[in-house]
Amino acid sequence: MNLRFSKIGDVVSTIQSWNPTSEAGDATFPYIDLSSVDNDEKRVRSVQSINFKDAPSRARQLVRSGDILVSTVRPNLNGVAKLDDNHEGTTASTGFCVLRANASVVSPEYLFQWVKSPAFISEMVRKATGASYPAISDRIIAESLLPLPPLDEQRRIAAILDQADDLRRKRREALERLQRLPQMVFVKLFGDAQSNPRRWSTRRIDEVCSVIVDCVNRTAPISEITTPYKMIRTTNVRNGVVDLTEFRCVDEATFMRWNRRATPRRGDVLLTREAPVGEVGALATDDMVFLGQRLMLYRADEIQLTSSYLLWAFTQDFARRQFNRAASGSTVKHIPLPACRMFELRVPPIDLQQAFAARVAEIDALKVSHRAHLAKLNALFASLQRRAFRGEL
Repeated sequence: MNLRFSKIGDVVSTIQSWNPTSEAGDATFPYIDLSSVDNDEKRVRSVQSINFKDAPSRARQLVRSGDILVSTVRPNLNGVAKLDDNHEGTTASTGFCVLRANASVVSPEYLFQWVKSPAFISEMVRKATGASYPAISDRIIAESLLPLPPLDEQRRIAAILDQADDLRRKRREALERLQRLPQMVFVKLFGDAQSNPRRWSTRRIDEVCSVIVDCVNRTAPISEITTPYKMIRTTNVRNGVVDLTEFRCVDEATFMRWNRRATPRRGDVLLTREAPVGEVGALATDDMVFLGQRLMLYRADEIQLTSSYLLWAFTQDFARRQFNRAASGSTVKHIPLPACRMFELRVPPIDLQQAFAARVAEIDALKVSHRAHLAKLNALFASLQRRAFRGEL
């Protein structure tokens, strides 16, 4: 197909602006700022209610259902969203370029799919200015070219991409439910750890762990070449997992020095003492790793405690309140080392913990399967995007 191209600015309509602070009284208005958009889901996840007199200076753009928001800051994150009926009459930040499709020329659904495409994102990243806070202007977006087949073809392409995107969304939602499932199983088996209705014994963490070690209190010298020796940083510990998708390497001598007290191994539970306080994750790799700064390692005494129970006990309010009480510091909160050995746990019988661990293992296996399917769907969607905007779909 021979595609024609058009500037985005030529296929969208002008957006009305206003100044909420000019309104009298204590009434409020709905407001969408940059943090309201879920960059992964490409949707508005929350709308703030702002008092007229407290309106931010960026609260200026009146938007309506069908409008497309494109964040003009950090274009690599692709903060875009298409508004629905719930957003009619909402005010959007001037940090967004608002695209209101001229429906006689371009399908709103097609335009939305285009601003999510790798081709559009790459162009915006290339044209962004500012090293620490890259941004683009509305003008750059308006002058950007989009492939513009006939309207019927646009609708057909958008429908195919919407369907593929919907499959990805459902798979992500299933994964999110699986993420929450161990928490539900934990409460069902053990009750609320704070109120402890089943009267489990309360033990100090150093009584039920065989190893508790902290990191070396200085930054390890990083290798300029890739090695097998990986540093775990606080940014790798999130939401119950230690994610080593991104890591830094050191040489063997540094690895040995930093692990002189204990080498992390599969099943160890890591806790961040700072930046932020209280993130936990279980190590699920046999890679050669060591602790970066501001991390604690806990290895369960298998006679008394399972790794799975320890991990999920650390996510409960009973533990989190202890983390918060122990944290100190006026600007950056951190947990002092002595406190890290004094946290208390409710400790149910080991056979019940093992039953919980078996359930969690089943859930983890399902998550692996769902992630594999999601990866395939992502690859399919990317292929469809490339073909669609080259006129090959």
